[in-house]
Amino acid sequence: MIKRLRRAFILGSALIFLFTVIFTLTLIWHSIEADKGNLTAILNAASGWTGESGSNLPSLANKIADSSPTLEVSFLLPNGIVLASSAEPIPDGQKILNTKAVKEALLNGIGGEVNFNRGLFSPTILGASLLGEGRMILFLVNTDRHIASTISVASAGFLALTLALIIVSSRMLNPITRDLIRQLNRVRALLEGSLNTTEVSPKDFFPELRDNMVNIIHLIDKMHYDLQQIQGTLNMQKDFVDNSSHELKSPLTSIYGFAQLLNEEDLSADEQKEYIGFILKDAERMMAVIKDILLLQKEETESPKNLNAINVKEIALEVAQSLAPQCLEKNITIEVSGECEIKILEQDLWDLLRNLMSNAVRYGKQDGNVWVVLSENTITVRDNGIGIAEEHHDRLFEKFYRVDKGRSRNMGGTGLGLAIVAGLVGKYNANIQLDSKEGEGTCFTVKF
Repeated sequence: MIKRLRRAFILGSALIFLFTVIFTLTLIWHSIEADKGNLTAILNAASGWTGESGSNLPSLANKIADSSPTLEVSFLLPNGIVLASSAEPIPDGQKILNTKAVKEALLNGIGGEVNFNRGLFSPTILGASLLGEGRMILFLVNTDRHIASTISVASAGFLALTLALIIVSSRMLNPITRDLIRQLNRVRALLEGSLNTTEVSPKDFFPELRDNMVNIIHLIDKMHYDLQQIQGTLNMQKDFVDNSSHELKSPLTSIYGFAQLLNEEDLSADEQKEYIGFILKDAERMMAVIKDILLLQKEETESPKNLNAINVKEIALEVAQSLAPQCLEKNITIEVSGECEIKILEQDLWDLLRNLMSNAVRYGKQDGNVWVVLSENTITVRDNGIGIAEEHHDRLFEKFYRVDKGRSRNMGGTGLGLAIVAGLVGKYNANIQLDSKEGEGTCFTVKF
């Protein structure tokens, strides 16, 4: 960026210098042309004048030279003898004869040339004319001193322009470049994450960049949010694997241990029956975990067609009966009241009620209650258990989300129940409402 700005500055400066040089050379060319025109006019006028004049050539030479302070006038014969001259000392006649101006005059009657023997910026204009039918030559020399003064002014202008460009560069271009680099470094810091978007305001940037900065800040905020969500999901998936492994490993270890006892020891019929009961209980626990995982992975989201109405109360009572062992451990009572019929697959209704009611039992308090209240197209499951803090409400139905990882593991379950419920609710275009306060219990209301 800095190199490009410097190249642009140097290119612009070079163009300005080139324009100035061309302009100065044009002035010099016009000045030379004007001097040549003046000499030609003097030659023409002097030719007629000398024709009428006498033989007082020195006086005549000085009189013609008086028309310009830089003009030198000489009269000489075609053989190179100088008859009179206004210049001091008298110039060499042979050198005059060798000039291009005199040679042209001998051929055409009048001649002229411009030479730069005194330097590029001090051109000398020479002019010659034949007088008296070629018997005498009038030779004029005029050194253009205006060009030298023009060059001096131009040189001063060059110097002033150079200083102006240096000042502009140091006072304006360099600060702008530094500000632009600083702003671009802030953008890089934003993208790298070493600078927070709250520490940056679009007003800190050039007006031309502000709209783009608003978009960049918005995209960075969105990117950070998405990354947080992805990281959160990855963390929840890891927790899910850990929890599922624990839920499967514990009953499997128990099953393996009791199976070894049955295989290796002589047991009474009552002991065998007791061990088989433990194995069946742990097998059911494993099946429940696997069932939750399979339910969560179902891709079906559309509600089935041509369904028959299901009596919800009958299914709720069956679920309550299946949860009797868990209720017995904590002395929890499940009460089912009201009537409701819903067009839904029986298995889906069972899974929905099972997850809501088992959660109510699992997180219920000792000697507590679970109420299942049914009304038209509405199922309400309420408990007076430990409740859920408000900061968890928005994420409670997300896959793999756990309110309290340690507490959930101690109480059993994979933590997928509410995600399964949310999937079933969405499948039938229903909605679910949560009402819970920590320490006061939880209420889920599903409306079809």
